[in-house]
Amino acid sequence: MKIEKKNQSRMKVILNGEPKECPKGTTIEKLLDLYKIDKNRAAVELNLQIVPRKELSNRMLKDADVLEVVTFVGGG
Repeated sequence: MKIEKKNQSRMKVILNGEPKECPKGTTIEKLLDLYKIDKNRAAVELNLQIVPRKELSNRMLKDADVLEVVTFVGGG
């Protein structure tokens, strides 16, 4: 019988409806950087709550968190 070890240093989150993996201890800001999303042009909802931009760098994610990210595009 083979016992599979779970990777203890990673966690799963849902980003815009898609499962993603990131290191444990990741902040929202680091997750945005990881997926190349410009934090200055994004609005973030974490578990149905809007996260103020000033909190992105210190708000730690937990396993199974659900994020929705909307980015703003300028045009003319």
